[in-house]
Amino acid sequence: MVIPSYWARESFIGVKEGDAVYDHPSPLDSEGTLLRTIQSLNILKDKDFQLVVIAVATAVDIEAKVEEKVAGIVKSASDSPVDIRLFGPSNLKKIHDFLVNKGNEEYIDLLQLRGYSNIRNLCMFIPRILDSEAALLIDDDEVFEDPDF
Repeated sequence: MVIPSYWARESFIGVKEGDAVYDHPSPLDSEGTLLRTIQSLNILKDKDFQLVVIAVATAVDIEAKVEEKVAGIVKSASDSPVDIRLFGPSNLKKIHDFLVNKGNEEYIDLLQLRGYSNIRNLCMFIPRILDSEAALLIDDDEVFEDPDF
């Protein structure tokens, strides 16, 4: 399961020119909805899967803050019976470096943390490199209510 989690500048700063536009990113000074979504996984009967949370920032200059924020949320859910992993800008840099070292720079543009299509590419790429059998993508504001999902 993959959850891209979109984060924006603090609400008192708002949007700046050049920021990526997403449907409803959570301001960094808010709790957001990610933790509630992760906690709702506890209702599921089948918890034998990995959850990858992708930390997406609306701007490059807040990427480190976003990765730290999402890491804190993931850590606060560490008692979850689901194996939760974080993927953020620091992980993406390692993948880009790997691609360069292998002579596959042409794929770097497809794997970015900016823009919906690039995020969707990562939502498919990450499960592949984790050798997953399938990938399920959900939003960070969904809540599971059916134990048999």
